[in-house]
Amino acid sequence: MVRTKSVMRVFAILACALVLVGCKDTKNVAALDRAATAEASLAKTRADLTKAEKQVASLKEELGAAKSARDELEQQVKQLKSDRDKAITPRTASGQEIVNKLPDQSSGQSDKVAELQKTINDQRVIIQRQATALEQLRKVIDGLRRAPAAGAAEPNAATPGQQ
Repeated sequence: MVRTKSVMRVFAILACALVLVGCKDTKNVAALDRAATAEASLAKTRADLTKAEKQVASLKEELGAAKSARDELEQQVKQLKSDRDKAITPRTASGQEIVNKLPDQSSGQSDKVAELQKTINDQRVIIQRQATALEQLRKVIDGLRRAPAAGAAEPNAATPGQQ
């Protein structure tokens, strides 16, 4: 916003300088056209920046949801491992029966653990992709933030009244 005020001040000073110098109408019109073009470019850049910032916010939300899902899956894996460990240690007088049932339970839990591990790995890949996309959007935002500064410097350099 401060940058916008300073750009507008420069345009106002430039316009006043052109009027006071008494430049020809064609030069004045050309300068005003360049100023209008610069203002339109600045407005487009601001719109692009706003859009990019919204995309970054959306990606941050998705990343948070993916991390939350990953944490929940890791907690489920811990619980399954704990349940498996409890099933392995017989606590009753019929320990042999429990020991006989363990292979069935263990294979079922191993399948669940393997499935959950695959899901965790998939979530990590998604998180990595989102982090990469977020970094790319940050670069775009940085580029958009630098673009208005470069665009604002152009009209000042080409102004006939300052030569």
